[in-house]
Amino acid sequence: MSNQPNLEKAVIDIASYVTTAKNAESGGQGNPATISQAMVRAAIEKALQGELGKRLDNISDTLLLVQKAIEKSSTPPNPATSTPAPSTPTPSAPAPSTPTPSESGNQNTGEQPKAQEQQPGTPVKELVRSLNFFGDSTTARIGEYAEKLGKADKLPVINNAAGGSLASYALMSMNGSPIEIKFEVDTIPAKGRNVTVDAEIIYGEGVTPFSMHSTIVMIGDDIEASIVGQTANVKVYPRDETPHSIVAGKKYPLKLKANGGTDGICVLATAKNDINGANWSNWEATLERVKGYVEKCLSLVEPKSKPRFIVLTNWADNKTGWAKADHPYRHQLKDRYNNWLKEKYGEKVWDIEAYMLGNDVWTDTGITPNEADKQAQRDGIMPLSLSSDGGAHFTPAVEEKIAKRIIDKAKELKYL
Repeated sequence: MSNQPNLEKAVIDIASYVTTAKNAESGGQGNPATISQAMVRAAIEKALQGELGKRLDNISDTLLLVQKAIEKSSTPPNPATSTPAPSTPTPSAPAPSTPTPSESGNQNTGEQPKAQEQQPGTPVKELVRSLNFFGDSTTARIGEYAEKLGKADKLPVINNAAGGSLASYALMSMNGSPIEIKFEVDTIPAKGRNVTVDAEIIYGEGVTPFSMHSTIVMIGDDIEASIVGQTANVKVYPRDETPHSIVAGKKYPLKLKANGGTDGICVLATAKNDINGANWSNWEATLERVKGYVEKCLSLVEPKSKPRFIVLTNWADNKTGWAKADHPYRHQLKDRYNNWLKEKYGEKVWDIEAYMLGNDVWTDTGITPNEADKQAQRDGIMPLSLSSDGGAHFTPAVEEKIAKRIIDKAKELKYL
């Protein structure tokens, strides 16, 4: 491999660093060629405190890289496949005659396992330090408070949530929904008062149609617009200063302008509007559909080997549409969804319903519950003293404390 000399030199440099320190007391002379894996581990742990650590994402991947380089440097090159040595020789070390189990890395002793996906010379992608929100109106407002709170920790926040949105919208905001748009005209005019263009949305396989409420989108790569519509037939409001030529009848990719962010710490809180829209005949189908969307959303989170996300449960409104006598299926849907989340995602779930129905919310906000609030908690519905609109959405004071709890959860999970 072309990077082999550099890797060998890195190994020898680290080995020299460790052996010098190891033999300092005895005055011995270290031999970098026979450095053990344990000593390499010690070297890197030490180096992580210095300049080297600034260029490394994590010790595990680095150990794998160094271990593989050691193995390669101790194996005689194959004349048929090896690259000719450079004219200026680099230091090389003779291989030990027979590696001991502790040096070979093949023993199951708790040492670093053999290299898997990581290949020598492949840079490790740096994790993005940002908190990114996906979901509905409550999520959007919590994201706004998280943005304010994050400034103290210099924590960037991306807020891709939108009011009135379904789980399918959350997936689209994570660039996971194949959606296209086509026009019967050949020009999208420049923005202007009452300027609109009719268009048709084409939903990809498995994508549930959802309403557009002045939703800001990108058509193709460079056309910005907002869309309004309850069905596949929508009104497009141009947002660019200049007109764009298009091909009539052609399908153009459609993405939300506020999209992406799956390489950060993802906070997903969705399905509330799906639950609100369910009825006697379709609530079980709604449950399965929502579960599918949530699974797709979270499967997009990076890195795939250890995705960083927090997913929130749902709660029951203190509204007539949630009256248990008339709409028991809505509570069943909510309960089964919440239980599924907890069973599937475990510690990565933050239970907003339990917070709403517990004592911490009163302590955090300084609100004193009245008897009606206490009864609402016993009934499993939103206490009105916590609501800004009579039982569906939280007050700003509660949303701010929820944002703080989510940041704390990210720290608990060691994302931050």
